[in-house]
Amino acid sequence: MSSMIMTKNKEESDKVSAKSEDSEENENKNNNKINDLIHTMQPVLRVENFFGIFRFRITAEELLPTNKKMKLISILMTVGYIAIFSFLLKLPAAITGTGKLVDTVDEVPSIVILIQYVTSAITTCFLLTNNSINIFTAFANIDSALHINTSEDFYKNARKRSVRYLGAFTVYHFFVTPSDLSTDEEITFSKLIVMPLYYEENLEILVFCLMINMLKCRLTVINNYLAKFIDEKENTRAAVFVVGERKTNADNCFNLIGRMSTKNMKIRDLAATYDIIGETCSLINQVFNYQIFMTLVSTFTYIVITIWSSLYYFRSNEAISGSMITIIIWCITAILKVAVMSLVCERLLLTRNDTKILVNKVIMDYDLPKTMRVQAKAFMDLIEAWPLRVFIYDMFSVDITLMLKYISVATTYLIVIIQVSHFA
Repeated sequence: MSSMIMTKNKEESDKVSAKSEDSEENENKNNNKINDLIHTMQPVLRVENFFGIFRFRITAEELLPTNKKMKLISILMTVGYIAIFSFLLKLPAAITGTGKLVDTVDEVPSIVILIQYVTSAITTCFLLTNNSINIFTAFANIDSALHINTSEDFYKNARKRSVRYLGAFTVYHFFVTPSDLSTDEEITFSKLIVMPLYYEENLEILVFCLMINMLKCRLTVINNYLAKFIDEKENTRAAVFVVGERKTNADNCFNLIGRMSTKNMKIRDLAATYDIIGETCSLINQVFNYQIFMTLVSTFTYIVITIWSSLYYFRSNEAISGSMITIIIWCITAILKVAVMSLVCERLLLTRNDTKILVNKVIMDYDLPKTMRVQAKAFMDLIEAWPLRVFIYDMFSVDITLMLKYISVATTYLIVIIQVSHFA
């Protein structure tokens, strides 16, 4: 009797140890996926760190909130920039009446950039660190569900894409900065200080675009699985593919859904993955909501200042100054920035529309088992529930129509400023 009890206890202990080993193995795999994800974004995140912007910290292959050292560095850098700007800007002269109004207007873009940098650094490091961790954790779960972790090329291509975009972005600024400085009548230290912050302002939009593109790439993987299932059914191929831990291309090398069966629940799994993509899109929206809003505010400010300055120099019969040309350059680059954001978000919406079309094909295929069509209908409900749109504080949707709205608003204010200038 005692031997039987000992045998049962041993079996139970073996089961417990096996479960603990499995949990440890799953945790290690999840950490490896997160490390691969961070590796794809690491070049851009390291550049952010040079400006005192820390989204999280990595300790023992685990994402953790920012520590006191990171927060202190962020505070010191923002306070340093505020002190430098307060000392170098010409606003005190304008306030006391010893400076021209046009000189004060010329300093407005620099003030907008400073406000955007300070608020972005503080909120990212102090308030949004948990959301940033949740975003990368959600990406790791998506990759696990889609078997992206079996493809090393997927992460290699993602890192190459990040490096390529960062390189193009940096080269672009190296061309814009000299042209900006060359238009000024004199190059002062204050103008040189603004340039790094202008780079950082656009860098935040680059990070946002890269994350939206990460969502788009994973949604494309879902579309590829659905398209492969539909194509193989139309071609009446019934080959069975075993999904295992092996090196393969998750995009198009095997049929994740498999063949038709009343017990096949793969479409439901893809729907659950789409649900995670929708939640991740919402998290990205929350993290970059303020940054996108300030980008639109700064772009609108540059447009208004450009219009006002043009009318000022035109009515005063003065030659167009270097400051005017500088503001025009900033205005053009800001509009391009809004255009890039709108284009990236529009591509995500187009990919979602492709998903909707593919799922609808599965629903309308009456040769499929009823259970699979029911799963596809639930998938369609999720697609309707998660439109994958990025909103700016629930006011504007970031898509291709945003550019048309901007052109409309700019035209309206052009008319208003022209009318007001006649009474001045």
